[in-house]
Amino acid sequence: MMTGLVLGVLTWLSMVFSFTHLPKKVKVFLLNHFMITDIISVLLSFLALCSISQSLGAVIGSITCGLLVNITLIVKKHLDASPQTQQANKGNPI
Repeated sequence: MMTGLVLGVLTWLSMVFSFTHLPKKVKVFLLNHFMITDIISVLLSFLALCSISQSLGAVIGSITCGLLVNITLIVKKHLDASPQTQQANKGNPI
């Protein structure tokens, strides 16, 4: 079980760092469509982790990654809605 949690966190970190390299239009789309982003992240993490480990650890890792992606999207949406962030991001939405 611990292996799955570690794999999930590492996969999530990889997705977060990869997200920064996406084009702006793709970022905006993914940030505005939580369900699509969640489905994509769970499928990608499950495929990646099943190629490494075909055990329960891969499933736990995929679930962990999906939860962390959702938490990240919620935090990002909340931060973007705050007045301080809106002032700081004038002219640069992402």
